[in-house]
Amino acid sequence: MVSVRHKVVVEPVPYPWLVDALAVIRTLAEESQADAQGLVLPDGQVIPDIRLTQGRHLRPGSVYLTEAEAEAEAEVELEVEDDDGDDDGDGEAKADADADADESGTSEEAEASETVQITVREWDHRRAVRLELALISDDMNVELDATLKSPDRPSLVEISGRMRGDAAPRTLFDMVGRARVRLDDWCPAADTDRTPPSAPAAARLDHRWIRADVRAEPRPSPSRDDGRWEIHVTVSLRGRRLLRPVAAVVLAVAARRIRRSVVQALDNLAAQWNDRVPHLVAMNADQLRETLLSRP
Repeated sequence: MVSVRHKVVVEPVPYPWLVDALAVIRTLAEESQADAQGLVLPDGQVIPDIRLTQGRHLRPGSVYLTEAEAEAEAEVELEVEDDDGDDDGDGEAKADADADADESGTSEEAEASETVQITVREWDHRRAVRLELALISDDMNVELDATLKSPDRPSLVEISGRMRGDAAPRTLFDMVGRARVRLDDWCPAADTDRTPPSAPAAARLDHRWIRADVRAEPRPSPSRDDGRWEIHVTVSLRGRRLLRPVAAVVLAVAARRIRRSVVQALDNLAAQWNDRVPHLVAMNADQLRETLLSRP
């Protein structure tokens, strides 16, 4: 088994702001109208990429479909440096690479499509909102079941899902996972010294060969004046089933590289969070609503 413990410091999301933000999103959804032509927002904007294909808007059993096609440009460029550091001959090399791409049929553009199906299982702002999402792309299928308990006073977020790869061998991509955040425990622990009985945020990812467990516990930043959260994260990796002895050897050999990669990934996530969250939490409910409406 490989265990990685790391600490990151992130900007906070105040619980009152979270309550207001969820209310804004819920209200926008409930004030909108949906049919087979698209989603009509309260200000009259139409989003044709989201269509109601079954049931009534936001009623249990209603199904929404979004489709998107993305064009990916693949450009092959080869630079050749001589001993003096000059780029002599790079034009000729690039021309050869372009010719090779044309002959192979991959050329410069490739189209990829993906479809997202959203099914409403429950929509009650006092009890719970539960959505099922199915993402189908050319090379991968992802199924998610997401539940938010008591949205008016959010207390628990639960997500479970499965990912299946269409590329061979499929066993490399097939995995299931689940995650839970107990907001009732997270917020007091993040803002005070109160220690919850167990990690308020936990996740598990099961692959045929490897199991990954993640736990996160928040604490107030040592310098309480800035209000930031100090999050202690533990990531554990272990082998599964008959391959456990083999996985144990592989994990032991790669332990240092795994620890470095996990730490780097957590630091990158914290940096992105700290770059985006302060701008969001600075908005009041009206500003957030206006921002959401301006991004159809």
